[in-house]
Amino acid sequence: MELTEAIERLIPLQVVLPDRRRPLTTVPQYAAEAFVAETRTGNAIIWLDPFWCEQASACHIAYAAPKADTSGKRWVDQDPRYGPGCLAYQRPVIFERLDRESSAWEAYVAWQRWRSQQSEQDCGRRAAWQRVKECFGDQILARRV
Repeated sequence: MELTEAIERLIPLQVVLPDRRRPLTTVPQYAAEAFVAETRTGNAIIWLDPFWCEQASACHIAYAAPKADTSGKRWVDQDPRYGPGCLAYQRPVIFERLDRESSAWEAYVAWQRWRSQQSEQDCGRRAAWQRVKECFGDQILARRV
């Protein structure tokens, strides 16, 4: 399964990023919403942190095209492009299917509980895309997924 298909199916995902203080150590983080978009810099994957409805800085972007590994539960791009808004130390870009053994699982459960009590208009997928457009403005040309 490709990453775009996982995003379309709304499969819970985590992004694995290097720890800023220890770059050789990675930290999985739950991606509450994920999108694939065409930007002025090229194709990008955009994700939002849990509780993005209430946080000012919850949008993230990677100019990458992660490919599935043999398990189909992990997508990796070893050589992402650097561009506006992305993290300078974000190499490689790794997305994984979230499971109960992950340290990001608790964030997923907390977000799902909290989100179920909110309105779809405020914290649904459509509102998430509007938030992405607010965060990245005219950098976004089109939404792919």
